This record gives sequence, structure tokens and C-alpha cells, in this order.
Amino acid sequence: MNIVWTWWGVPGTFGLIAAWFCAIVALRIAPKRALNRRLSLILLLEGTFVAGHMGLLFFFDNQAIVSALMTIGMAARFALLFQYLAFLAIALDTPLIAPFRTPVAKNVLNVASVVVAIFVFAKPELYFSELYNPGWAPWNFQFVGMGLWVVQLQGAVYIFGLVAALSAFFGTDKGSVARNRAMWFAIAFGFRDIFAGFLQILYPILRPAPFWGEFIYNPAQAIAFSVYFLLLAYGVLRWQLFDIDLKVKLVLRQSTVVALVAGGFIVASETLESMVPVSGTALSIAVAVVILILLRPIHRFALGMTDRLMSSVQDTPEYLDARKNSVYRATLEGAVEDGIVTDMERRILDRLREELGISPDDAAAMENEFRQ
Repeated sequence: MNIVWTWWGVPGTFGLIAAWFCAIVALRIAPKRALNRRLSLILLLEGTFVAGHMGLLFFFDNQAIVSALMTIGMAARFALLFQYLAFLAIALDTPLIAPFRTPVAKNVLNVASVVVAIFVFAKPELYFSELYNPGWAPWNFQFVGMGLWVVQLQGAVYIFGLVAALSAFFGTDKGSVARNRAMWFAIAFGFRDIFAGFLQILYPILRPAPFWGEFIYNPAQAIAFSVYFLLLAYGVLRWQLFDIDLKVKLVLRQSTVVALVAGGFIVASETLESMVPVSGTALSIAVAVVILILLRPIHRFALGMTDRLMSSVQDTPEYLDARKNSVYRATLEGAVEDGIVTDMERRILDRLREELGISPDDAAAMENEFRQ
């Protein structure tokens, strides 16, 4: 077995890492919340099929390993169709999802996802074409037979999720957590489905194209999924982590500095190499000195850019107190929406109130607002 390097496999592999990382974070933050558990499962399944069909398989020249990755990816993709509907039933407040909220529907969806995954492992040849060499990787494949049905059904389910998110957004009260969460779901689903959702439905038409079919359905689609993973996780976790926006702002600032430094190093090296006949070591030292001199201005630029992009996000006591109240309100809204706060919900609220440092009087005042 040889591992072969190809840039075409990088986006899908990054998608796997991003999806699984977000799944672990969501589960560790609130393992007892049904929404977080479903979100983690969805991200695990989506990351698995992205890696198995658009990423990891391109690095191997062993047909057995490639076929195994394809089969695992298809099992995850097929099971995802049913688990995705179960996730929507918990995540969105809209009549479109009502049929999937009943206990019977949830059990049917869970059983169906297991059955179809087992069927994929039993008959993988029903889903894939023969392996072929695309030129940019040792092996690739196309969906055929039942594989086409699964891919097109996946596109339809994804678009249904986008419609449901929009329905939930317009059907909930302004300023409510449910409306804001539906907005972020609509953003995440829209980003994915405008590209990937419709691509699944159009697979038989677009995929056979010699170059663009390979590019669109592999690295380009993997990039779209990677961004969607991050948006979806953020849409859920921003109402559970009071400082998530500060962390996003810090990561954005650090990424900007790294990108500018790396890009400047490459551009300066290539420019000087074409103009000045010096050795590679001397050239690297010269460029490094220049970058070091410019590091402070680069950092100031990144700081100013992130402040403009996220001007309302500030590391101040006032901002943190407001975010803590927002996180508590989000949990409180979900607990009192049916008019009854169970003993378990009360324990969760009390523990969260203590963790956030909210006084009992302030918590009681917020609860009275929701009950009026």
C-alpha cells in the first residue's frame, strides 16, 4: 500500500476533521441535550461520507482500501437521510417537521438508518461504478444504480431542510431564540444547498463531464460542506457558549495574520528570486527579516479588520454579561415554552445559572418575563 499526495483530497479530508471536531465540541458542551446529541451524530455521518467520497480515498492506490472507504461513506450517506430528518424535528419549530416529532416516527427513522447502512455493507456493488484512474489521483468512482437514487434523494432531503428552516424563521416570534437559531440554520443550509443540494439532484447530468464533473463533485463540493459544518455548529453553539463570538473573532484575527505572513513570504520569495541571483538560504533569511519587520503592521491590520467585521463583539464586562444573559435566556425559553418546567429542567437551569454567575433574582425576573 502506497499513500499518494494529491491536492484534490485535501478539502474532503479537512471536511472530515472540521465535522468531527465540531461534533466532539457539541457533545462535550451539553451531552444531555437531545439537540447536541443529534447535531453530533449528523456531523459525524456527514464528515464520514465527505471523507469517504471526496477526500481520503484519493490518497490511496490500494483498491481494497479505496473500496472500503467508498462503502463506509455510502453507509453514512444513506443513514444520514433518516437521521437528518430526526435532527430537523428537534432543531426547528415548524409544522413541516411535525410528522417526524412523534415517538413512532423517531423510532422508525432510527431503525431505518441502521437497516440501510447494513444493506450497503451487504451489497456495495449496487451503488458504485468500477474504479477508474482520473489522472489526478490513483482511483475514483461514480455513483450508479441505487447510488444515484441515494444521492438524488439526499439532495431533495437537504432542500427540504432549507425550506423547513425558512418556514421556522418566518413562523417564530421576532427576537426569540428559536427564530435566531432558525436563521443560522437557514444560512448554513442555504450555503450548502444552493451548491451541494442541487448538485445531488443534477448528478446524472453534470457528473459525467470530463474535468468539471470531477472538480465540482469532489474538491469544490467538499469545500462547501466544510463551511457548512462550521456554520451549522456555530448556529447551535452560539446559544450555549457565552464567549463563542470572542473565540471566533480571535481565531479570525490569528488566521488573518498567518495567511498574510505565509502569503507575503511566498510572494516575496518568488519576486526576489526572479530579480536577485542569490542562494535559496540567503533569500529565505532576507524575506524572513522583511516579514519580521512588517509583523506589527500586519497584526494591527488584522486587529482593525476583525474589529470592523465584528464591531459588536468586545472583550468587556458589559459584553460578557449580556452574552451570559442571552445564553441563559435561550435555555430558559426552551424550558418554559410548554408552560411547565420539569424537575430536570429546573436542575439544568440552576446549574447553568451558577456557572454563568447570574443572580437568583435576575433569573427569576427573566422567567417571569417569559411566563407573562
